Amino acid sequence: MRKILVTLACLGSIVLASPLAGAQSISEEAAASLAFMREEEKLAHDVYFLFDGLYGGVEPGSKVFAHIADSETRHTEAIAELLVKYGLEDPAIDNEPGEFDDTDLQVLYDTLVAIGRSGYEEALGVGVLIERKDMTDIVAAIDVCIAYPDIVQVYSNLLTGSEHHLDAFLKVLEKFPESGSKPNPSMRNAH
Repeated sequence: MRKILVTLACLGSIVLASPLAGAQSISEEAAASLAFMREEEKLAHDVYFLFDGLYGGVEPGSKVFAHIADSETRHTEAIAELLVKYGLEDPAIDNEPGEFDDTDLQVLYDTLVAIGRSGYEEALGVGVLIERKDMTDIVAAIDVCIAYPDIVQVYSNLLTGSEHHLDAFLKVLEKFPESGSKPNPSMRNAH
C-alpha cells in the first residue's frame, strides 16, 4: 500500500510540474481568437519595426514607428502570457520577423510592406489601416471571449492601445501638405 501511495505522490508531483497542469480550460473559439491575436499583434510589430528601419530618424514624425513597435511588443507578450496560462500552443514562438503561420496574415503582411516601401506617407497610411483592422478584430475577439474576464481585460487594453496608435499615425499624417502626394483622404479623416 505504501508503495502505491509513494508512486501516486510521485505522479502527482510530475503532473503538478507540467506546464499544462495549471492551465485553465478554454473554448475552441476563444483559443483560436488568442492564436489569431498573437499573430496579428506580431504583424503590427513587424511592419512598424521594418518601417522604422526604412524611415526612422529620416522623415518628420518617423519616430512614431519605433514607439508603436515597442508597444506592439508588449501587446504580443500579453497575448503570449494568456496562451501559456491556458496551455495553448503559441503560433508565433519560432517565427522570424515577417513570418506567420496564418496564411491570410502572411499575405496581408507582404501586401502592407510592399505598400509601405513605396513611400513614407504610404507607410503611415499602412499604420492607419493596421490599427483600424486591429480595432475591428479586437472588438470581435472580446465578443468571443466574454466568458473569460482576464482575456477581455487584455483585449480591452489592446483596443485602447490601438486607438492611441491610430491617433498618433493620424497626427503625423496631418502635417503633410494637402497639395502634395498624400495617402487616401479617408485614412486622414475617418476614425
